[in-house]
Amino acid sequence: MQNIKSERRQHQPVTKMTEKKAKGPTVTPQLARMRGQWVQETKEVTIKAPNTMLGVVKGSKDQPLRVVGLDKGLVHDAADHIKALVQKAVTTTVTIKAPNNMLGVVVGPGGSTIKEIQEKYKVRVSVPQKGSKDQPLRVVGLDKGLVHDAADHIKALVQKAVTTTVTITAPNNMLGVVVGPGGSTIKEIQEKYKVRVFVPQKGSKDQPLRVVGPDKGLVQDAADHIESLMAYEKERRRLSTPVSQTVFIPKAHHGLIIGRQGQNIRYLSLTRRITIVLPPKNVISDEVTVTGLPDQVDQGVRDLVNLVKSSTHICYNSDF
Repeated sequence: MQNIKSERRQHQPVTKMTEKKAKGPTVTPQLARMRGQWVQETKEVTIKAPNTMLGVVKGSKDQPLRVVGLDKGLVHDAADHIKALVQKAVTTTVTIKAPNNMLGVVVGPGGSTIKEIQEKYKVRVSVPQKGSKDQPLRVVGLDKGLVHDAADHIKALVQKAVTTTVTITAPNNMLGVVVGPGGSTIKEIQEKYKVRVFVPQKGSKDQPLRVVGPDKGLVQDAADHIESLMAYEKERRRLSTPVSQTVFIPKAHHGLIIGRQGQNIRYLSLTRRITIVLPPKNVISDEVTVTGLPDQVDQGVRDLVNLVKSSTHICYNSDF
């Protein structure tokens, strides 16, 4: 009896497990054949794509995309479609090194220039933040040709905007000539030559004028214009500033300079607009001082020398 009971106990767990299995869904022979056929006939194509491109089509991290289906042709068509999507989404990036002070040229007033570039070439232009160093511009887009065209456009803008500076040494008393009444002269120069003219502050010393602009030729032309203005003003001031010159004429000939009743000296003084000063009669000196504007003084001195050399009186008009 004990052996029969123990055998029953040993077989009871097996019966329970069998009963539990029987409670699950039954796989019919037909369904099993269909599953086998699916596994046998299903076609699969795997596609390798950068993880950054998985957003184009749904995929898992670090796992290749898989296209699965019964129709081999359609599976490959779907795979080709996905490959085209990924290929189209692969971006081209070109970096451009540019001085930080040139970034405004690329951005333009209110961002107008960068917006125009992006719309024209179908790209994105990333400009470093203001104040950042050693950060290049980046041009990113789908079409490699358009990306490079946009980069060339930007490089041309930067190259054109690279400024040329010419310094001009000028006395402080000449700065007003460059500025002009109410800033009119400097404004005219800047507009004509497309430059910026930086004038030292009033009272500063040893600070040159600076002419700055993108076109080297126009910058130099503006600098030449400014230098010519200052040269003209310097000469004008020289000619309009009275000077004194001393000429040595023997005391014995001073009477010739004076002439009868002072006619000679009076004539020279009026016609040349100069002042002739002779030493007093009781002072033995050969010095004759001629004062007036530079050109007039030079001519007056020549007249005095010629008068003495000729030892004759100058003819005067009858109504003198």
